[in-house]
Amino acid sequence: YQRRVRGTLLDDSSITVTRRNNDICILTGDSCCNKAVENKLLEKTKTILKNRVFLVLNQFYQKLDSDKNVKNAMLTKLIKTATLSQARRMEMNEKFSSYRAGTNTLSSADLEEMKSAAARGALTISLGVPVSDECQSLLYFDMEKLKDSQMKYLGSILVMLRGYEIMSELVTAAQSQDLSEQCYIGAVRGGLKEGVPEIEALKFGGCNLCLDSTSFSHPCAKLCRNILSGCLKGHIKIREYLQHLALNQIKLNDILEEYAAEVVQATKELKAEVKSKLRLDPDFYKTCSSLQRGTEPEEDPSYSFDLGYNENDARDTLDSDWLCKFVFSGVSEVNCWNKSQVGEYRLNIYEFTNEGQRQNPEVPGEGPNINIDDIIDSYEDYKVKVEELSEGRVSLKGSSSISTVPSFLLLTLSLTGYLIAT
Repeated sequence: YQRRVRGTLLDDSSITVTRRNNDICILTGDSCCNKAVENKLLEKTKTILKNRVFLVLNQFYQKLDSDKNVKNAMLTKLIKTATLSQARRMEMNEKFSSYRAGTNTLSSADLEEMKSAAARGALTISLGVPVSDECQSLLYFDMEKLKDSQMKYLGSILVMLRGYEIMSELVTAAQSQDLSEQCYIGAVRGGLKEGVPEIEALKFGGCNLCLDSTSFSHPCAKLCRNILSGCLKGHIKIREYLQHLALNQIKLNDILEEYAAEVVQATKELKAEVKSKLRLDPDFYKTCSSLQRGTEPEEDPSYSFDLGYNENDARDTLDSDWLCKFVFSGVSEVNCWNKSQVGEYRLNIYEFTNEGQRQNPEVPGEGPNINIDDIIDSYEDYKVKVEELSEGRVSLKGSSSISTVPSFLLLTLSLTGYLIAT
């Protein structure tokens, strides 16, 4: 007995299905379609299922990208306001870009120079007049607090940008790997549909495709969860580390906000100290009297530290329950398609862990092997830096592979300049 289905259900008028033809079905007992029809359904499933699942990853990445742009603007402003030559600014920018990408080319001398130039630039802007080399030498010890705050602020920005690079690598790794054939077959059998109005629904196979009584029955929610968990079993570790990174980025954003406020406060205190020295210290006034003639600028609007994402966004990105409800909308708990008829799905729901998914009845076998070992190594290094910043330590360090001027010599040179000036 044959029945032809309207092309709108499959968006393909050439597909013909039969009520019962189990001897030639791919999914014996769970389908009413012949082999040719099911092959067409599999091809459609491969296109739609992966695209819709990974569309959610793209949406999550866009949220990350929005905040990454804010942090890049902070870094750019810090470089532009530092008292460096244009050539040196460009060189520092390149080194910071390498740092974000995971390669530290910064030397100890680079960091000492940036620390001093950033503090001097902040004081220059606050006073509204350039700070000369001689005045900077006289203020050597007074500027230490601002220098330290600037380095923590710079370190927080760079580490947070590094975190976004790692998250981007995880999203790319997730999207680069195709789902398994068992996943697509499970989706066809389960009757998953695209999230569109029911009358236009594209259902991924099953007898609900050709029997009038079930043609618009929703897939069972538990069946959908098992199928999508099985489809994404190769992504278990990626989801885990996306969550880890999201939590650490949220923590780091709070730390960065604290250090931004610390820089503002340290700048105000240094500015007050300069004005005090101009009134009370004749030698300082003789050398630096020009500092009192500046026009103080209007206060810049502060950056927003509100994030467009939270830890739930990272968890939901590859979460089968969330995907079934909001991406493949239309699942039901009762009177639903359970892969062979309308009724109830009675099998267990298995956890989204390697052990749990080994027992998944809907998508057997191993998931795709996605190697993220290098990304995990990068995450571990990043996590150490987050902890250092959370403890109030400076996370930026010169690369050990770069020959630099010893730090004790830099201090000696700085002190020499201070003593000569005084």
